Amino acid sequence: MKKFLSLFILLFIITINAQERVLIKKSEITIPIGKKIILKPEFKKNKIINFELVSEENITEKKDMFDMLKNFKRDETKDNSIEFTFSESEMMGNSIFTLLNIQKTGKTMNFKAKIKLKGTTIYQSTSIMPSSSNAASVEQWRDNIDSIFLYDFELIN
Repeated sequence: MKKFLSLFILLFIITINAQERVLIKKSEITIPIGKKIILKPEFKKNKIINFELVSEENITEKKDMFDMLKNFKRDETKDNSIEFTFSESEMMGNSIFTLLNIQKTGKTMNFKAKIKLKGTTIYQSTSIMPSSSNAASVEQWRDNIDSIFLYDFELIN
């Protein structure tokens, strides 16, 4: 019984730690809530086929969505970096979950997403708008989200 309990606790700890890390598998990314990442993509024609994780930062405080957009400084940099901030935010006093995307590829970027709600193990599809280069793109949800899975990245003119 003690061995079973010890094994259960060990698996539980591993599961919790696995949910707190950003996972990158070729051109697929899983981001847990409370993370900001900067990626350097690898392209084949207009498809992103791989990512290199440049930086990862924990986000512990709720940010005001309007402040995030107001503080964004647009520039004409085209360094092919892609930044995602997936965090709990506030909008007019209400708690929401947001995905802030700033990409500097010089083209519009399309991708697909699935979200995993807290307390579930299954990811469900969600809609994502195309992301313009050198602009702040924000997606928001009221659902209590645990992580987001991003995939099928492509650039369009």
